[in-house]
Amino acid sequence: MPVRSPARALGALLPTLCLLAAAPAFATERGQVRALLGAPSYELATPQFPGVYGQLWVQHYRADKVRDDNGDEVAQTLATPAGALPVQVKAEVRADVLVPRLTYVTEQIVSDGRLGFSFALPMVKQSTRVSLSSTVPAGFPVPRATVDAALAQEGVRRSGEETGLADTELAAFVDWAQDESRFVAGFAVVAPTGDYDAQRAVNAGAGKFWTLRPLIVASRVWESGFEVGLRATYSFNTRNRDTDVRSGQYLHADWAAMYRATDSWRLGLQGYVLQQTTNDQGPTVSATGDKVRALAAGPVVGYLAESGTWGLDFKAMQEFSVRNRPEGQVYWLRLNVRLD
Repeated sequence: MPVRSPARALGALLPTLCLLAAAPAFATERGQVRALLGAPSYELATPQFPGVYGQLWVQHYRADKVRDDNGDEVAQTLATPAGALPVQVKAEVRADVLVPRLTYVTEQIVSDGRLGFSFALPMVKQSTRVSLSSTVPAGFPVPRATVDAALAQEGVRRSGEETGLADTELAAFVDWAQDESRFVAGFAVVAPTGDYDAQRAVNAGAGKFWTLRPLIVASRVWESGFEVGLRATYSFNTRNRDTDVRSGQYLHADWAAMYRATDSWRLGLQGYVLQQTTNDQGPTVSATGDKVRALAAGPVVGYLAESGTWGLDFKAMQEFSVRNRPEGQVYWLRLNVRLD
């Protein structure tokens, strides 16, 4: 059967790549997660006394690879009216995130711990550039120029740039702090306050849905100067009312192992674990469920003022063992200040 308009036929089929071709830095829909990956640091092991704390965090994320369900760079064979066509997907993701955050530790005692609250409203600038290419098989009945034009058009459709407010997180917690250990238990809600349009390839907000997550923080310090800390959350998502997709549940855990070189300087290693545990559900979800995974690790250096009223740290982390999302590098520069 002849193909009268191969470019139109390819243009109608290539959007099946959309779940593999884009993933911002912040719902597992389109490979995203609604989480500040790698954000906590030395404060995991630092007691917070009653008062108001301000944080200003800056993240830069860059990725030049997109991994599929097997951890390979994304490739797909499309069945077209003109025959099977192998397609490779390349994506460059860049994201800059500014995170103003407030933490209030009250004098109120709950089960021997102090009640506290935190509020974060990230602001995001993100660009995604997608390119599609194909090694046209010998004897393929569509001219190479026609295939390239259709792939280029689809790549442009999946690319974009957006700047705006992301989604607001509000958390309540109880903090049990002792001389050598700390444990925090709490609950956070992420509201869909970010700018979002289901027809755009790139959005500042994750989608029109809510995320509910219990959280814990646990840490231990030793007189020798070693400190270890962990912050873990488990996220439950409602259904995105604009796409009818419900992103799966996922675990996100940040960890840090630090050494106090002096009273002010800390050096160490930090990383995070991201693991989706249940499948996405919805009309655009693939048969595998699009579960995301990422591990990351890298060095961190922190400075805490002698007064204890402010601290600054920098860290860089490389992602690895990634599934169904981009694989790249995460950089953080963070300022923490006691305001009262």
